[in-house]
Amino acid sequence: MLTRVVWAKTPLPGVGKFFELMRGFGKTVHFVSNNSLRTKENYESLFQAAGIKDGFNNLTLPSIAIAEYLKSVNFNKAVYCVACPETIAVLESHGFKCKKGPEMGTSYYGDYVEYLTDDEEIGAVVFDSDYKVNLPKMYKALTYLKRSEVLFINGATDRYVTLKLGSLALGVGVFSDIVSEESKRQPIVLGKPGKAFGELAMKRAGVTDASRVLFIGDMIEQDVGLGRAAGFKTLLVLTNTTKEEMMSHATLKPDYYVDSLGSLVPILVEHLRI
Repeated sequence: MLTRVVWAKTPLPGVGKFFELMRGFGKTVHFVSNNSLRTKENYESLFQAAGIKDGFNNLTLPSIAIAEYLKSVNFNKAVYCVACPETIAVLESHGFKCKKGPEMGTSYYGDYVEYLTDDEEIGAVVFDSDYKVNLPKMYKALTYLKRSEVLFINGATDRYVTLKLGSLALGVGVFSDIVSEESKRQPIVLGKPGKAFGELAMKRAGVTDASRVLFIGDMIEQDVGLGRAAGFKTLLVLTNTTKEEMMSHATLKPDYYVDSLGSLVPILVEHLRI
């Protein structure tokens, strides 16, 4: 919910004041993002620029969710990661052994037979924001997933990403979808719009009643979809979606919508004066 809700390249007007007012009203504020690609330092600088205190400490990412899930099931094998370096670093910081690669394959298809060899040490396959995904990695993932006991975990599921305003490009979710289809297995989704991801974020925020959560985002499929799956109320910020697109969506409608969070600040300030 962060990009185009809290910031673009720089903080969006009024967002820091919005969250300050929310906390002033006694609300718990917790942030969720599908973007495991950013470093902790980058997130902290963005939160600071927006005037948001303790932002990173109150942030749930797929990388964090995956690590916490593996700990919850007492996972003790190696993880094959089709994931960005930041996700791998998070998993390793929690004590998990990670295997990855290769980053390139050969031009001759016959060489790819080496990627069909199983590795009994692998106990989980994790997909999360690997923009260097390739055919060798997919071969290896499919090979390991032939064993039913190997966990299949997906972080960011975005099939499309906004690389420039008004234009969508293919996201890495298309590749994990191919692996899911070919392996005939459904992953544990620990990114938006997965229900388990929403529930983990709620747990980390110390909230127990899903009906008391207002989930704010700018994407219908990912943000409103997560809210619907987890039983949250939803607020769609129209920084990435037009009102016409929102109204014409076949299955998902937010409970509320607004042009920007900053546009709510005068209303909230006035409420304080009453």
